[in-house]
Amino acid sequence: MAKIGDRAILEIIACQLRDAGFARLTLCVSHLGELIEQEFGDGERLGVPIDYCWDRDPLGTAAPLRLVPNWVSPALVMNGDILTALDFDELFTAHQRSRPMMTVAVLRTQIPINYGVLDLDGDDRVLGIREKPRITVCCSSGIYVIDPGVCAYIPVDRRMDMPELVAATIEHGGSVKAHRIFAPWYDIGNASGYRTAQDLLARQHLHPAFTPA
Repeated sequence: MAKIGDRAILEIIACQLRDAGFARLTLCVSHLGELIEQEFGDGERLGVPIDYCWDRDPLGTAAPLRLVPNWVSPALVMNGDILTALDFDELFTAHQRSRPMMTVAVLRTQIPINYGVLDLDGDDRVLGIREKPRITVCCSSGIYVIDPGVCAYIPVDRRMDMPELVAATIEHGGSVKAHRIFAPWYDIGNASGYRTAQDLLARQHLHPAFTPA
């Protein structure tokens, strides 16, 4: 329910998904979920049907998927504290084209190492040194397209987060593919990302995708 300007982040996300052609949204809610349901209702105000999946006992970011009613085909799953200009339709189409059990939208990011990093051979001979390098890695963006068959890998008696579900899918032989994204992406769940988005809005530099009609 946090806002960017005068719009709730969840409202921005809902409108983005509506405009990308998604015909139904299910919000997995728990603590203070009543406030979210009161704000968005059945989605009529936003022009897209919204229903709710209630997680009465906190189950993590993945286990509530077992509770989603009438889930019979691949669905886009994402955290509710992300702002991105990702083309959701393109992500979904890529998943449908390759048909894995799960597609993970990934970001390439650089991690600074504040030490001199040694390159060694098999005999521990130093071949070189890189002073404070930046290592490029691929990170989950918190956005996925998931086949309902993954529910078979979710335990019924404990919580599970999405990294565990990704690992469990791979362990059981399910295909997991990466979809690289290069669009703006902000984690509004932390203070730094939230301040960045607010600052960009104030300077009118926030991507148009974050202000859908």
